[in-house]
Amino acid sequence: MNKADSEIVKTAFRGRLVRRVRFVLFFLVVLATTVSVTSVSTLISLLTLWRRPPFSLCFLWERTFNFACRWLLGIRFRIRGIENIPQGARVLFACKHQSLWETIALLTPLRVDAYIGKRSLSFIPLWGWALYFAGKYVPVNRAAVVASTFALLRRLRKRLAEPRFRRVMIFPEGKRTLPAETSPAYREGVELLYRHFSFCVVPIAVNSGHLWPKKGYRRAGTITVSILEPIAPGLAKGKLVALLQDRIEAEVRRIGIP
Repeated sequence: MNKADSEIVKTAFRGRLVRRVRFVLFFLVVLATTVSVTSVSTLISLLTLWRRPPFSLCFLWERTFNFACRWLLGIRFRIRGIENIPQGARVLFACKHQSLWETIALLTPLRVDAYIGKRSLSFIPLWGWALYFAGKYVPVNRAAVVASTFALLRRLRKRLAEPRFRRVMIFPEGKRTLPAETSPAYREGVELLYRHFSFCVVPIAVNSGHLWPKKGYRRAGTITVSILEPIAPGLAKGKLVALLQDRIEAEVRRIGIP
């Protein structure tokens, strides 16, 4: 190995080492914040007979996550089309799901009151508990579809009766889809909620999967969150899901790779 090749190897090794150290620091910062928020949330819930903890705890948790993403991992984000979010209406954000990132980072920028996800997430130590106790998560049991659907409608009806509960996020693919994968047909649950609660559906496209892969190192860059024009209540039955998928997938292709 000549001197030039040796320098290339050393540079690559230092780069990998720096990425590993930064990710470990990121993990420790987020873990410490999650433990603190979960502990306080649980304590408040127990002392107030399961009353939900204040929004400021979720704000602190999500802001710490975004701060650590930016300064330790080099991952930033920009939101386009924020003016497309209807004010004062019931909003159902239908978001493209490429990574863990969008399940955390968009909670406070979009003022999401809760998001809908599989029940198993609430069993994840610390992170799942924090979401559950903060009231930011409405679980769905995929193993019992019919019973779970009625339970979901019942929970959402109760939450929507709260004065400030207006914005819900759902991932219509039903699972994470990596950038290289073909998106599966969007699930009908989004249309069920759209019709049952007269939601205004706001499609959201992201390209987070390129910087936050399921495996391997996180890559520095800027994630684009593109908020598309809302779909008002009253669309003909059976039209929403196809329209939603066409618009979101087209926008994902348009915003491309960070």
